[in-house]
Amino acid sequence: HPVTEMVSGLDLVEQMILIAAGEPLQLKQNDIVTSGSAIEARIYAEDPYRDFMPSIGRVQRFRIPKNLEFVRIDTGIEEGSEVSMFYDPMIAKLITHGEDRDQAIDKMLQALDQFFISGVSHNLNFLCSIFQTDRFRAGDTTTNFIQQEYPDGYQGEQLNARQQLIAASILACIHQSNIGKLISLPENVARHSTWSVSVDHSSIDLVIRQFPEH
Repeated sequence: HPVTEMVSGLDLVEQMILIAAGEPLQLKQNDIVTSGSAIEARIYAEDPYRDFMPSIGRVQRFRIPKNLEFVRIDTGIEEGSEVSMFYDPMIAKLITHGEDRDQAIDKMLQALDQFFISGVSHNLNFLCSIFQTDRFRAGDTTTNFIQQEYPDGYQGEQLNARQQLIAASILACIHQSNIGKLISLPENVARHSTWSVSVDHSSIDLVIRQFPEH
């Protein structure tokens, strides 16, 4: 129902409560006007790398997107919440609205990128992968979509050469910064400028140069 509410602006739950209370339906079909396109993603505590096995445990960190227009998040989870084996492992529903399908998908990817969950496995990366496929963007989906797009199971996204270099540079700089904090300790740690960083099973050699601040 959140998708319908996003494109219609109606509160369907309110209507259901009124009907349950004995009130007549206050809307007619001609009263309902829809606008744009909306998409819902369900964020689950599951491991897409292990055939979507449910993940149980305590949610240690939970950050959701904030201040994003036309983005709705329905969740009952907070930091410290426990995902048990006795209930559905859904963490949140994420719904985005746009002028058309492409814009709704773009907003979805932007919102997913701002989620952060730790303590349990989750399907955030898998959802991002789905929304970036040409077939999904074109609406060419069936119940066999996942099996067809990931015939060998979800293996994660492979970084291209440029992305590997960026990731390696960031990791090396962070590590160099951490070492810089250690040199004031009694047993100083040597600061090196040449590093070899492993990213996606590839070894990348880097040289870090420090420039004076201006």
